[in-house]
Amino acid sequence: MVHRFTENEDALALPEGSSDLPAPPTSDAVEPGFRSTLRRLVKGRPTLSDVWLLLPPLGLLIVLNFTLIRPNDFWWHLRTGQIIFDTGVIPTTDLFSFTRAAQPWTNQGWLMQVILFLLYRAGGLPLIIFFHALTIVGGYVLVEAACLRSRSQRAAALATLAAAAIGVANWNVRPQSASFLFFGLLLFVLERHRTRGGKSIWVLPGLFALWVNLHGGFIFGMGLLGIYGLAHVSENFIRRRASGKVLLQEPAVVVASILALSLNPSGPIGIVRYVLGFFRSDATQNLNIEFMPLNLRTLDGVCFFGLMALFILLMYRRPVTLPPYLLSAMFVFGFFALYSRRVAPWFGFVLAPAFAQLMTRNLASGKSSTVRRQGKSIFNNLLLALLGFLVLLSLPWWRSHLPVPDGRRSYVALAETPIQATQELCRLSDDVRVFNDMGYGSYLIWACPQAPVFIDTRIELYSEEMWQDYLLIINAQFGWEDALAKYGVNTIFARKDQEKVLVAAAKVSGQWQTLFEDEHTVLLRRVPPSTG
Repeated sequence: MVHRFTENEDALALPEGSSDLPAPPTSDAVEPGFRSTLRRLVKGRPTLSDVWLLLPPLGLLIVLNFTLIRPNDFWWHLRTGQIIFDTGVIPTTDLFSFTRAAQPWTNQGWLMQVILFLLYRAGGLPLIIFFHALTIVGGYVLVEAACLRSRSQRAAALATLAAAAIGVANWNVRPQSASFLFFGLLLFVLERHRTRGGKSIWVLPGLFALWVNLHGGFIFGMGLLGIYGLAHVSENFIRRRASGKVLLQEPAVVVASILALSLNPSGPIGIVRYVLGFFRSDATQNLNIEFMPLNLRTLDGVCFFGLMALFILLMYRRPVTLPPYLLSAMFVFGFFALYSRRVAPWFGFVLAPAFAQLMTRNLASGKSSTVRRQGKSIFNNLLLALLGFLVLLSLPWWRSHLPVPDGRRSYVALAETPIQATQELCRLSDDVRVFNDMGYGSYLIWACPQAPVFIDTRIELYSEEMWQDYLLIINAQFGWEDALAKYGVNTIFARKDQEKVLVAAAKVSGQWQTLFEDEHTVLLRRVPPSTG
């Protein structure tokens, strides 16, 4: 059912006339919404509810400003962005490995790669980290705005923090940050349209036309839009309250958004086949931890199962009637999150608005204590000033001057980024054929392009046979030296904590000479055959 309201209502708050949700006593004595909060901040009279509303974005920004760049899915994107910027051509074949050189390669996130490179040119790694933080925080701000339909800023804040807890394992610096922003925008637009109607939903085809060139997460956004359109049409047919014009609007937007996917170099069929291929690939499922099922041994898994248990408990205690599309989306995304951790952030996004409504009803108390809980403006100002100061202090540019552990003063994860070892590798002759750790491959593509990699984290590019050979070699199983010889490898570039068996086997074989070794990495070169 679609509700329409006047345009002068706060864009991020639910007007009082909604009949779609029972009106429990709210825990906020003030008008909810970012606009209202801004007005109170300008007047110097923020409430405790305003502190709650600003806690998730400011807190997440502080955390994300301290992000370390891990090598796996960052550096090859940066190199590709440089190539596209310099040549004006999007690569369609592999340029970085000697094992798959010139083979067809679908480079879906080309636009985000160019953006990352331009940011790097403008301000280096600190600017990239800050942009990454703003992008992800922007997504959660839009989620919080969608949650404000619950009419409680505290409930919206808690629901947003819950969503963030589920998605925390997917916050690495890479093109996926764009999907956080775009999925948040999609959710906000759908919630706004559901409660107010109007034509704002028509921004979605343009959103998908851009999203499809930034990151493969658009496929999850299309899934949410499809669920919304189907639920909306089904609900209107059942209630028979909608006119033909309204009834056709949502399906038309879905169709237009699907057509918008064709505005990419690979076309709609090619790009969807490429993204879905990740979930059909045995190598992806077995080697990429993000595509493995959620479980209780990981933080995001604990948050997922814990929040689901809490949701069920609150629904049993004081149930609310939730929008059909949110319930359907929670079921679909929750099921696939159990299949793949990569889906967990998007489940958190669709959980948040429903969780906020449920928490509003369960946390609500009488009006008599409402004013008292808003606190005094002076203390609220001090709390917000402290948060603002911590945000400024956390900016990546000051990191090296802060009293933090040495590992956090760098912009990269030093234990995973072989900086010095790569410099040694680059000094070798041009005939180097290197076997490398898959995570190291990404950094080698950026820092030592003259040495093509054996393999890297573009898992879908390499054949199943290659991945079997890779696993055989890193575990030094029977025939590992023959496998290296098959590819003409004369150099081993190993991560010691991941390939310690290989390193030990190579050192005792007498066929490999150690050229460089530090705490994390070892560089070995095949001993030339004796001529005597």
